Formats: sequence, structure tokens, C-alpha cells
Amino acid sequence: MEAEPLWIGLDVGGSGARALTAERAEGSWSAQAPPLEFVWDDDFCPVPLREQLAYPGELTALEEVCGSERVRLLAEWVSSLASGRSFRLGVCAPGLKTSDRLGIQAWRNGPRRLTFLRDLERSIKGAGGELVGPLASLCPDSLACALGESRGGEGALRDVSNGLCISGGSGVGEALLVDGSCFALDELEPPLPRAWELAGGDGGSLEDRVAPGRVMSSWLNSGGAGAPEGCEGEAALRLLEAQDAGLLILIERSRAWLCARGLELERVALCQTLGRLYAKAPERLEALRSGCGSSELITSEFRGAPALGAVIAAAELKS
Repeated sequence: MEAEPLWIGLDVGGSGARALTAERAEGSWSAQAPPLEFVWDDDFCPVPLREQLAYPGELTALEEVCGSERVRLLAEWVSSLASGRSFRLGVCAPGLKTSDRLGIQAWRNGPRRLTFLRDLERSIKGAGGELVGPLASLCPDSLACALGESRGGEGALRDVSNGLCISGGSGVGEALLVDGSCFALDELEPPLPRAWELAGGDGGSLEDRVAPGRVMSSWLNSGGAGAPEGCEGEAALRLLEAQDAGLLILIERSRAWLCARGLELERVALCQTLGRLYAKAPERLEALRSGCGSSELITSEFRGAPALGAVIAAAELKS
């Protein structure tokens, strides 16, 4: 009897990527091992988002070069993880997807790639990997994280019907659980604007106030040293208070969306780098909890949630 193809999840981000092998048992998915992590070292500087949105599809030479090299590295990495076995692959990434869901047409923190999945398929074949079936859709990283946290064996949103997943690293991703089903914000009816689409003051977006990577950039650009979380000066305090307030805005609007439909926001999970930072700051976390009313607020240490969620999304699409 032929062995079942291996499932691999790939989480592509602005600062790097993660991949893991996954298995399904007794109705839930789990990672077979902690995710392997890869950090980009190409010093890529993204085109300003306003320009990307104004001139869709007009990629720069630097985007083409860096995007091609990253695809090659991802293909080699995933093929190596498969260790000679045939495999199915689920992929998630940030940014605005192309209409066919095969590429990224706008991305604040990385090189756009309009034909990303097809290029990845070809590169995997060139690297000697045996991919089972074509890659059908690129999953939003926000949705993938929520799927991993709600349906993964170690997820922070298991057994929750109505919840909010806020993942933060280079950017911010949000997804809602509504009656047990996961939705990216633009899939809701009516849709909710994403953090990068909301004004955050001083000419920036709400994502600038909340995303750990954006907060760190603001801190370093202002002349700060180390990380603002470890400093007690007024400038650091302003950044951290703005981050707390921005999170409460994101939480409250999701609560209001659910409330308008007669549903209660049961639990909020802060995930990825955002979750790890708040887990190390119990006083800040407790202050956030006091602003969440009856909603439970927890942090997640599950780094592989988006990669696992990418597998879940691909498996459900296949079925």
C-alpha cells in the first residue's frame, strides 16, 4: 500500500519564513516537530505601499531579483524538509493577493510576486522535490494563524466559538472565529478594515502602532537603543502605551461586530511575536485584560500556528 503523502506547511513572512511537517489524528492537526525557521538576509527594502497600490503589477527590478531568490530558497528548504518523500504543501503569506489567489500584488514588508505559487512549484521541481498536485491558493497569514490556533492540538483558541486572533511580527494580522468558523477580516460581511488600513495618528497606520517590528523601527529611528520594552524613559513609554491602546481598538471593533449579530467575544489570543512580548510583560497584559471586559485575553507561544493553519486550509480546499 502506497504511503500517504507528507503534509508540509510554509509560513512566509516579512522577516523570514517557517516550515513544519504536520499530521492529522482524531479530528485535529498537530505539528510533528517545532517549525524550522529561516531569516531573510537580503536587506530588501519594500516599495512604499501607497506606490504599490497606485501602480499594481509594476514590480521593480529589485523585487524581481529578491523575489526570485527567496522562491528558490523556499523551494530548496521545503524539498529538504520532505527528505525524499512526496508531499503536499500549504502556503500562507501576508499582503493583498492576486485575483486568482496565486500571488501577492501588494505587500508592505516584502517583495511582491504575482506568480508566487506557480514559481514555487517550478522551483520545488527543480530542487528535486516531489510535490503532489498543484498549489491551488495562497492562504492569508492572519487566517492561517487563526486556523492553527483554533484547530491545532496546542492552539490557544481551541474549543472557542467566537474569538479573535491577533498575530503580530513585521505586520499585524487579524482573523475572527464566528460560530466556530475562521474568517479573515475582508471575508466578513460587512468586512472590517485591516490594521494597515486604519489611521493610527502622526500620519501612520494602526499597524504602525501595534506591530512589534514597526514599533521597534520607530524606537530605533528615534535614537533609542535596545528594545523599548526594556527602557523606562518617556519615549519608550509613549510607544508602549500607543501599542496597548491600538490593541484595545482592534479588540473593541471585533467585539462590536460580533455583538451586532448577537454574539459574544469569548476569547482574544495574542499570537506570534506579539504574544511572546506581552507574555513577558504581565503588568501590561493585565492592564489590557481590564479593558477587555468579559472577554478572556491570553497569549500564545505556538510559533508554528500559521504554518499548521496553511496545511489545514490547503487540506480543506483539497477535500
